[in-house]
Amino acid sequence: MIDSESNPSALEFALSNSRSPDGLTRDAAIYELANFVQEGSAVRRLHEMLDDEIVTMQVDAADVLARLGGVKGLFIVLDEIGRRRDDPDADYIANRLYELDASGDVEILEIIEPVVGQLSGNGAVGFRQLKMLRGRE
Repeated sequence: MIDSESNPSALEFALSNSRSPDGLTRDAAIYELANFVQEGSAVRRLHEMLDDEIVTMQVDAADVLARLGGVKGLFIVLDEIGRRRDDPDADYIANRLYELDASGDVEILEIIEPVVGQLSGNGAVGFRQLKMLRGRE
């Protein structure tokens, strides 16, 4: 992790790149933002990128939030899946969470189950969808 207090320009640069019209630059910025996942501005931008016009950005942002964002990151991604339950693009995000959970890289079901009551309505829908994908509901 990069300490944003000692290098605030790196965070600003990553945030700026995440808004580039060039898709490759935006996608690379997701992984730059991963270095600052403890910073509110980075998490907010990754959250916004869950609704990027390019599905790859959505999936990559979800991956970073799920892997590095802790419970808060998982809540954000599950909420997005639930909010967009009728959007087929959100299925790609759900499938990425499925892959992370099934591989054991991030044990999402085990992490969320004890705090499931804290999920928003949309988050609960997203969690149910993930459980169904995993064959656990």
